[in-house]
Amino acid sequence: MSRRATGFRLVGMGRSHLVARWMAFNLVGLAGIAVQLGIVAFLVRVLGWHYLLATGLAVEATILHNFAWHQRWTWSDRPPASRRDVTLRLARFHMLNGTISLAGNIAVAALLTGVLHVDAVVSNMIAIVVCSCINFAASEAIVFRSAPAAVLLLLLATPAPAAAGPAPATVAAWRSYEAQVDARYGAAASAPADRFFVHDRDKPGPGWRDAVIHDGASLIKIEAPAIEDGKIHHWIGAVFVPGVTVDAIIERLKRNAGRESDSYEDVLASRLIDRSGDRVRVFMKLRRTSIVTVTYNTEHRVEYTRLADTRASARSTATRITELADAGTANEREKAESDDSGFLWRLNAYWRYQAVPGGVIVECESVSLSRAVPFLVRPVANPIVDRIARESLNRTLLSLRKMLTSRG
Repeated sequence: MSRRATGFRLVGMGRSHLVARWMAFNLVGLAGIAVQLGIVAFLVRVLGWHYLLATGLAVEATILHNFAWHQRWTWSDRPPASRRDVTLRLARFHMLNGTISLAGNIAVAALLTGVLHVDAVVSNMIAIVVCSCINFAASEAIVFRSAPAAVLLLLLATPAPAAAGPAPATVAAWRSYEAQVDARYGAAASAPADRFFVHDRDKPGPGWRDAVIHDGASLIKIEAPAIEDGKIHHWIGAVFVPGVTVDAIIERLKRNAGRESDSYEDVLASRLIDRSGDRVRVFMKLRRTSIVTVTYNTEHRVEYTRLADTRASARSTATRITELADAGTANEREKAESDDSGFLWRLNAYWRYQAVPGGVIVECESVSLSRAVPFLVRPVANPIVDRIARESLNRTLLSLRKMLTSRG
């Protein structure tokens, strides 16, 4: 199976490329079946191994065989960035293929044969086809993930929305929730020193501050209420920045506006649009990961508020979010609203800064809106989304501390 022998290149996500990738995926799968059966036959019939032990070894060999060919051929247009990336891909491939193949085959067979009384062989054939489709979608969207391809996994689990962007009811729910967060943000100006941060409400007492100062960042997930046709993601993170003052932080951040790509891993490009006193407008090309990686052109309005010598705050609102197709290639372009995947519809960030002995505690409250996670994939998707969101906020806070404590 050489890449030249296929007669096509696997680039982009057009219909023909998707069909070509699907064909390659199934050819690798057929070869994997041959590998598995051949190993089982040799170990059982020639060497006399127990069939369960032989099957386990054969399945593992087949997974490694399929992964190697998928990386070399099926998804050759998405080369790994590093050895660590290869390791993470292999781990995801193991987890997804094992979960989907085992649970999917049992579930489909149980339904068709156990409930509908379909012949067991026929139900297994149907199960293989169903699991093959899901495995392909999961590999496309999660293992060898790419932003435009991610929509495929969602389309398998839920119908396409009737209209582009969030529905009116979804926007109304977002605005209601946003108003609550805004009200709490505004009330912080008059709050006592020990009730200034959101952490003070969710983790009362001095313990969390001591932990942040001595042990590193503190992260909290806020369980937002369920809303119609959407999902609100709400996270709080705090970090201690030593050897600085609140005024020095605000001045540094204002001076650094438009240069965020120099400091933050998820900001691929940035520039200052406008500056007026304590207000700035910036452009940022963001890379956001939530099961899949998606790139956006965004514009943000940021307003800094000095509350006292020892306290300040800032509110950042994304005024424009446009998803990119073929990001990072010569064909990069902004998607039409009708093609938006719905992974990021709204994005606000609320920052709080308070001086403590030895430095400043910085807290970030991140609130965003996305399309709802389809019901069928929630058990797998939600833990992954949460883990990635947590890691992303942690990276942001650590990058901020590094920037604020560096010279320049």
